[in-house]
Amino acid sequence: MHMIDLRLRPDQLVRHAQAHGHNHARDEDLGYALHGWLADALGELAPRAFRPLEQRDGTLRLLGYGPADADALRERAWQFATPLAASVCDWDSAASKSMGNIVWRPGQTLGFEVRACPVVRGKLGERDAFLAQLPEGGAPAAAGRAEVYRDWLSGRLNGSASLEATAFRLKAFRLASTWRQGRLAGESGRRGRRVMRPDALLSGQLTVQDGDAFRSLLQRGVGRHRAFGFGMLLLSPA
Repeated sequence: MHMIDLRLRPDQLVRHAQAHGHNHARDEDLGYALHGWLADALGELAPRAFRPLEQRDGTLRLLGYGPADADALRERAWQFATPLAASVCDWDSAASKSMGNIVWRPGQTLGFEVRACPVVRGKLGERDAFLAQLPEGGAPAAAGRAEVYRDWLSGRLNGSASLEATAFRLKAFRLASTWRQGRLAGESGRRGRRVMRPDALLSGQLTVQDGDAFRSLLQRGVGRHRAFGFGMLLLSPA
């Protein structure tokens, strides 16, 4: 397992997305563009959990957890990616570190931050976890959005770690309109659809319960839509 740090050129990323037909007006994030670029440039070496971060200098920083280091990613891109896909990243500045020897100890407390898409699936399809717990008719809920998202995240840790309830914060939230290829069941003739999903920045402290399971969680990411830039747990000292 490696943590990678890539600097991307947004203009080239958009050109790549346009060339592949998945850059759409009113898309409010670059999740689909990044998903497509990672598949084209890095293939099976692409990080499974990643997070895009906009930089002041106009570049886009991509942090992720994946199976390969920066040298292997650079070699994969230059050997097999198209010239346009290879040009998206500044490969000279690509960096990585191995996390294979890190031992996550049961009882260890860590700070965390994660950009999450807190959704649940039910009879009405995929919905914002906060809206899904509202009673029919939209009456006020007993629990606020932050509390609902805290419980949602706690469930997605799946026993690998536990949350410190009092340290949890909903740092930022928005509803983002994004384009996704494919179609819903029963639809025909559509190559994609526009969806509205919650985009939440969550932070706090967690305590490791099972070290091996926690490592797997880091590699996999938290929640749904991880392939579009959600679910990467960034860790810090508690």
